[in-house]
Amino acid sequence: MLLKLLIALIVIVVIYRWFGGRISFIDRKELSDAEQDFGQIQATSACANCGTYITEDDAIIYQRKAYCSQSCLNAAKKH
Repeated sequence: MLLKLLIALIVIVVIYRWFGGRISFIDRKELSDAEQDFGQIQATSACANCGTYITEDDAIIYQRKAYCSQSCLNAAKKH
């Protein structure tokens, strides 16, 4: 009887590990937005004026070109 219980326990652990140790109805830990965003890769672009790399969220887009700051945009307009 004890041997059957031990074998059943080993099978359950193997199945649990097969699913990467995460089974949705067992692991219900909710991640905060900061935890979900941590480590996410963001798309970057080079500034059309100075070449500094900036994220698309931080870029100033003007005439389909990305600029890192208002001063780079103004300098590009003058040329």
